[in-house]
Amino acid sequence: MKTLCLRACGRAAVTLALLITCVFLGLHLTGDPATLILGFEATPDDVAAFKLARGLDLPMYAQYWRYLGDLMHLDLGKSYVTGLPAIEVFLSAMGPTLHLMLPTALVTLLIGIPLGIVAALHSGTRLDRGLLFVSVLGFAVPNFFFGLLLILFFSVWLGWLPTYGNASWLHYIMPIMTIATSEAAIFSRMARSAMLEGLNLPCVQAAYMRGISRQRVIWFHAFPNALISLLTVAGFFLGTLTAGAVITENIFSWPGIGRLLVVSVAKRDIPVVQLIVLGVGCSLIVANLLVDLLSLVVNPKLRRTTR
Repeated sequence: MKTLCLRACGRAAVTLALLITCVFLGLHLTGDPATLILGFEATPDDVAAFKLARGLDLPMYAQYWRYLGDLMHLDLGKSYVTGLPAIEVFLSAMGPTLHLMLPTALVTLLIGIPLGIVAALHSGTRLDRGLLFVSVLGFAVPNFFFGLLLILFFSVWLGWLPTYGNASWLHYIMPIMTIATSEAAIFSRMARSAMLEGLNLPCVQAAYMRGISRQRVIWFHAFPNALISLLTVAGFFLGTLTAGAVITENIFSWPGIGRLLVVSVAKRDIPVVQLIVLGVGCSLIVANLLVDLLSLVVNPKLRRTTR
């Protein structure tokens, strides 16, 4: 088990190193931020002073090594637009995003997993086919289109809900519905497949033959085996919540990380964009690492493979 833990941590470290490198190169090879920020009317002296103050006059490899050194010292740079530390800009947008993502995750899990289990327990029936159709529909409709439909129906036609901002609990309803609908559809299908696989395991069939009640077989034999597959999906889902909020936050003008990312990309605010992408990427890496480690605890088969 110790070997598997070290391997998982090693993969996470390599992935993080590749992420840092790709983010840096991808942003610095897309154009000159000085021209966009200062405008085409800026004089060559203004552009040179802008680059000198931010280290953009150095060769690419020198900028990269300087960037790595700053990361080692937890220096994440300053915003090119506001001049504030990038971490302050990031944290100011993190709060609204977390306030939206936490209830969204709760709603997604409370809807998606039970629906998938119900569909699996009624496999082949009209209920199963109906739930499968709803899940496919929820996954197929793009977030931006579904969000606009919600605004049209609940705000324009009925006038019940506000269309933008996060001033009250009413502002949370449509963004949560927009994100949770597609995510719950994924969870329901995964939960259905995992539960069907768990119900067909030999140990579950043997439990039925021993005369154990159906309820105990479902919750104490089939569901724990299905939970192993669901952990992987849950880890990936929790890691991508922030990334999935980009479209939704812009539709509803939510002052979070997703909206900040779009604005920062448009303004070529490289330090802020780097920090947001690294933050989202690190959340994915950490979530998958935790799932790998938790799978070693839940699934004894993984521990036995190394012995």
